[in-house]
Amino acid sequence: MVATRADITEEQRAGISIDFDPSGHYYPLDWVMALHEDPGAMRRLAASCHPLVRRCVARARHLPADVVERLARDDDRVVQLFLAESCDDAPADMLLRVWQWWTGSLTTPDRLHGHPNFPRRDLLRYVNDPNVRMRRLALDDPESSPELVETFSRDSNEEVRYRAASDPRLSPASAVRLLDDPHERVRYTAALHPRLPARVLIRLLRDADTAQTAARHPALPVRVMEQMLQRIQPPVPVTPGP
Repeated sequence: MVATRADITEEQRAGISIDFDPSGHYYPLDWVMALHEDPGAMRRLAASCHPLVRRCVARARHLPADVVERLARDDDRVVQLFLAESCDDAPADMLLRVWQWWTGSLTTPDRLHGHPNFPRRDLLRYVNDPNVRMRRLALDDPESSPELVETFSRDSNEEVRYRAASDPRLSPASAVRLLDDPHERVRYTAALHPRLPARVLIRLLRDADTAQTAARHPALPVRVMEQMLQRIQPPVPVTPGP
């Protein structure tokens, strides 16, 4: 507790022996968060010996370039995670490193992939990468092809097939094939694919196991949804007259 106080110097902080569990849950230090708009304080605290202080610096929305560079190379990977999650200035190379092991949080599920600095080009180099997290990025490259989507729809890894199932270039035949995928989230995504044939969508709507998912399909006409509602609504009871 003393080591995280605001009223001690960094030299004093360095002289305190701490037992810090990198995997533990810690609350942010309010006094560090309050200094996010102070570039000088951020430079000083980014060099702190205490990981929790550095983690709180990494939570700033914007940071000086030299601070970002330092934190992007921090030995504590949670510092890099917070930088990716919170800071709009996080560098592309660090974002790719974090992408390899972080799948997102409930509060910011697409923050990493949706980060303004996340690479959008030169991703085809990962098409054969053994790391599935990197391999799936190849479809984000603007030069990727529908043929690659088809190839990835047959990939041995669930996550790569899941990415292919969400790609609008996926062929109708492959969308139908992925309805029988062994993994539920792949089947769910395939059931919502915009190129799914109408006859297949009708079959899914008539099946009690798939009707709830199929009812969310974006191509379902309004008139069909209205007919479905009419069928499931209980009849209005008729009050007998006097």
